[in-house]
This record gives sequence, structure tokens and C-alpha cells, in this order.
Amino acid sequence: GYTPKQGDVVVLTKASYQEDSIVKRVIATEGQTVDIDFRAGIVYVDGVALEEDYIYTPTHLSEGMEFPLVVEPGCLFLMGDNRMDSRDSRAPEIGLVDEREILGRAVFLLMPGTGRGEYTVPRDTGRIGGLN
Repeated sequence: GYTPKQGDVVVLTKASYQEDSIVKRVIATEGQTVDIDFRAGIVYVDGVALEEDYIYTPTHLSEGMEFPLVVEPGCLFLMGDNRMDSRDSRAPEIGLVDEREILGRAVFLLMPGTGRGEYTVPRDTGRIGGLN
């Protein structure tokens, strides 16, 4: 079976949050410690700042979870790439995600969104055909 690893983009179900599938990036796996400096917008895993060239904006939105946070066994810490407009593991209603909720890994990007929910903003077509 598929074992999610840090950096993977995964498709999951989180019935307690919404019925539709959602897509997020794996930031940390079980046993790892996540800390976020919301002023600087930097995410740390096990004390090392992540180099996140895939995000649209720095991580300034906290959403309510307490940090630092140790990822529990069998769980994942997930975040969306559009950090200022993403409900993810920073929010208590999603929190840590059980690996059994993962449907699989996203391996191909057909058409990226604008990241702003608007059709007037040009799409970032540089990511079509793959994921960073």
C-alpha cells in the first residue's frame, strides 16, 4: 500500500469537515514536531525551516491549533499551498489526519487554480503536468 511521505500532495476524505475529497500537502508524518512562526511565516519540522517554493504566500494564518505539535502515530500534518486561504491541519476541525483517511497521492495537475477564487486572475500554468 501507499505510505504518505513529507512533501507528497495527497487526496483525502475528512467527513467531520466536509463530504467532498480535499487535496493537501504532507508537511509532517508521525513522530515529527511541527512549529510555525506565524510572524515570519515560516514552518519548521523537527526544528528545520522548510524551503517551500510551492506556496503562494507565507504562513501567517494560525487557524487555532497550538504549536509546537508532535504528530501522533498513524497521523499526518497537512497544509494547503495557498496558506492564507486554506483550511488544513492548523484548524482544530481538521487537525491531525489519520493515514486511513488518505485516498492516495496526487501525481498529476491538470489545471491549477488561481489561488484567489476568481477567474480574472491569470492561472499559473507552469505547474501543469506535474507537482513540485
